[in-house]
Amino acid sequence: MISLREAVWSLKGSWLLLQNRPEGLSWFDLSLGGFWRSFGAILFILPLFWVSSLAEQKLILMESDMTAEGLAATNFWVSRFLALGLDWIALPLLLAALAGPIGISQGYAPFIAVRNWTSLLIAAPYALIGLFYLSGMISSGFTVLFWMTILIAALWYRFVVARITLRCGVGLAIGIVVLDFLLSLFIQEMSGRLLG
Repeated sequence: MISLREAVWSLKGSWLLLQNRPEGLSWFDLSLGGFWRSFGAILFILPLFWVSSLAEQKLILMESDMTAEGLAATNFWVSRFLALGLDWIALPLLLAALAGPIGISQGYAPFIAVRNWTSLLIAAPYALIGLFYLSGMISSGFTVLFWMTILIAALWYRFVVARITLRCGVGLAIGIVVLDFLLSLFIQEMSGRLLG
């Protein structure tokens, strides 16, 4: 079970890593227990993901010919939450198999723990923009623009996390970020097709 103190410390570490400060690692529990507990960070992400998905649903309805009934028929919510769950475990499972061959066995568990916790700082701005859109404060166009900007920042953040946590070269860090991104796209596409 995640304690409030562990969550707060992990967020502090996440914030420091966002500033490209390696001392942020000292705020995380990088033990094996900390690795397993970090998967519980998804409980903090779920409300943020729900808000972002509500905004995405509204965006689809506003910018396409699809009706609310048509969108409901595509199993929108099931596919979104299925994609989140699969995405949450896919990279850890894949990297567990690849850790030895690519030389990250020692840093694997700390990297996944830090990746899980830093996902909160990535989910939060998506949800904030989603709230602005849902409340009518910004248009569909600005919502998409802001989300794309956040995506670029998130990819950079993932790169920083990989470099600092794994103490690896630029090429390997970029490779892990690209793998993570492509895996996420594949999972979203497949979950949408399976249930759509």
